[in-house]
Amino acid sequence: MEINIANNIKTVELLKVELLQKVTDLCGDIAAEIDSETLSRLTDDAANLISVAYVLAFRLGVDFDSIRDAMKLRLKDEIENGHFIERRYGDLSALYHKL
Repeated sequence: MEINIANNIKTVELLKVELLQKVTDLCGDIAAEIDSETLSRLTDDAANLISVAYVLAFRLGVDFDSIRDAMKLRLKDEIENGHFIERRYGDLSALYHKL
């Protein structure tokens, strides 16, 4: 049992580092000149960031469906409360309907 706990701690620490690296990658590409290659990298960065966040939460005991359900509740609340991004662009509603 002790080995599993140690391995899980190590895995969580590695995922935390990877998550920070994905944020760094995204921020670096946001600062780059926008062209089709940059848009492709931004897409990959966002997908990687979301994937690592999901896996990290899963390693911490949160199942994938709970994450999705919590996201939907959060988005619905932000939509109903007139979040600035929602009022201005409707992005939260667009995402809510994709989940």
